[in-house]
Amino acid sequence: MPEQEKSKWTSIFSVNREIPAMPFIILGLVLIAAGGVAALLVLVKGHEPMYAVNREVPWGLLIATYAFFVITSTGLAFIGGLGHAFGVSEFAKMSRRIVVLAFVTLLAGFTQIGMELGHPFRLMIYFLLSPGFSAPIVWMGLFYGIELLILGFELYLIFGPREYGHRVVAFTGFMALLVGIIATSNLGFVFGSINARPFYHGIYFPVFLVVSGIAGGAALLSIIYNVVYRFNVPAIYNASMKALGKLLGICIAVLILMYFWKILGSLYTQPSGAYESIQALLSGPLAANFWIGEVVLAILLPLLLIVLNRKNSPGMLGSAGLAYLVGMFFTRYDFIVAGQLPPMREGLEGSGVHTVNGLAHYSPSIAEWLIFALAIGIFLTLYFLAERYLDLGKEIGH
Repeated sequence: MPEQEKSKWTSIFSVNREIPAMPFIILGLVLIAAGGVAALLVLVKGHEPMYAVNREVPWGLLIATYAFFVITSTGLAFIGGLGHAFGVSEFAKMSRRIVVLAFVTLLAGFTQIGMELGHPFRLMIYFLLSPGFSAPIVWMGLFYGIELLILGFELYLIFGPREYGHRVVAFTGFMALLVGIIATSNLGFVFGSINARPFYHGIYFPVFLVVSGIAGGAALLSIIYNVVYRFNVPAIYNASMKALGKLLGICIAVLILMYFWKILGSLYTQPSGAYESIQALLSGPLAANFWIGEVVLAILLPLLLIVLNRKNSPGMLGSAGLAYLVGMFFTRYDFIVAGQLPPMREGLEGSGVHTVNGLAHYSPSIAEWLIFALAIGIFLTLYFLAERYLDLGKEIGH
């Protein structure tokens, strides 16, 4: 390797002592250790004794957390693409952090789907040897895999020994944006193609997941910048933070409209299955999740903070982002579980179907929560290691 390239590789590493990374790295390692023990037990004992999913509700917390992470990664890729490919300078200033966040978040999401699958390595072999291209879930895995490769290539462009022109970076950013949107909308189609579950069926969720993912990317960035700069974000990012607030507010406004018509349509026409799912959200077993998590935390509180933030306070925007992300976790969980609560067959004696007040029942096990903790630990450890030892504040191409 030429001496110039060697010096470039060594020069990208530095110790950023002003950034409070170590507490998050330590917390991440603790969560990885706890989640790793749970993952090992799952691999040894199997899913059935460790997970709470059942015959009526076969998709549980891990599918929800998988969606939570990978859709947020798509939102980050979208914002990064606006900066790289479409010249939105407010987001171009955040380009390095956006790409690292998108890559790490997607990796964290893959741990969830990996632990959800019974035999992930066997399925990968089957996928390579005999992929069923007529199945939407195959395309979902393919597109998210391609997105991970594109984000990995973007990391090379950012930190590699060579300087690449703006066109290469712009094209790569555009491809990350495009493939991310395709992957997430296809994830929505995986559910939307299930006509046996009317709550999922249709075009609603492919659009809803993309919009909520863009909001999630903006929310996560607003949190990260407040944490990294100890709630004293430099003035150079004022325009960027303001743009994130606008993007988050617009997406939430669109989500309100989508919520309204989804709920009204399910209540007014009362389609079998979808009506019961909405009732489970409004007044049933998921009511607390819906009203507190989805309505208050994901919609009302962040929107109120954004509207009241007339002085463009980064701290207030970070609070709005935190409220949204916490609320969005409940949204992802409710999205997965609510559609499965109406039983597909009557819970008669001897049928093997167990219902409570006409609905199936599901509550995540400790092992499932620990696997979720594993993903959070991987995210915290990898991202804050990057903050500690890499220069993420530099704009790509500068």
